[in-house]
Amino acid sequence: MITAEKKNFIHTYVLGVGVIKLKSNGDINLIFQKGIGIQLVQKIIKSNKNEIIKKKTGIKIDLICNYTVYIHYFDNQKDDIIVILYLDKKEKILKFSDLYLISEKLNNLICSNIPFLELKSICDKNVRIPKSNGVIAIFIINSSGHLFYSKFNKEKTNFKNFEVQISGFISAITIFSKKLICQEPDVNLKKISFGKQNFYLVTEQNVIFAYLIEVEKKEDINKRYLSLVTEEFLSKYRDNIVNFKGDISMFGDFDQEIEQYFII
Repeated sequence: MITAEKKNFIHTYVLGVGVIKLKSNGDINLIFQKGIGIQLVQKIIKSNKNEIIKKKTGIKIDLICNYTVYIHYFDNQKDDIIVILYLDKKEKILKFSDLYLISEKLNNLICSNIPFLELKSICDKNVRIPKSNGVIAIFIINSSGHLFYSKFNKEKTNFKNFEVQISGFISAITIFSKKLICQEPDVNLKKISFGKQNFYLVTEQNVIFAYLIEVEKKEDINKRYLSLVTEEFLSKYRDNIVNFKGDISMFGDFDQEIEQYFII
């Protein structure tokens, strides 16, 4: 759905968006993305880059899994091609002309060397994705039990007093289940039940992502977002995780990624 709020201002609701600089030699520089995984962006670009580099400017609609991908690309005359991707449900039809106007606006802003934060702000206003409701708390922990990041809803502020204990518990039970119950290398604990609430766990690269979710709101959670948060955190803080020495201050700005996907 595309909506005109004010004169000359259009915004659209999609599942995801990606903004990329594609070099003529095929190098990919991801400028901005939300609602669409980094690996999926790279996969889409790689499968279409020969056509994009050859034509330099154009539009394309493609299908991937159960999604439609709208691809707009522009030659900026600097050995770069700006590619803008939109991901949406296969059965949903977007108004292509209005979508293209948004892409054209974003391309012009990039060519004017607009600062990244300003570009991100404009992209967030013009391209909106649905948010999931029902997440009570999020904990991101390393396998040793050190808490990297946490966020709670307003009704669970008391969690702040116990986040170290909660992190240690999640880490310990994850290790216990791995070593004593299931010793297969690629099998990890997925859920811890607490009556009307469950912890849903995603473990990647020795980092545990724990989402406390109300059972009755389980269906409101977009499971795709759990994978996106995992991918984006590991990509953004890869060096900090590998060289972790106890300082967690750099992880605090992950709030902006969480708030893209969840209402907490």
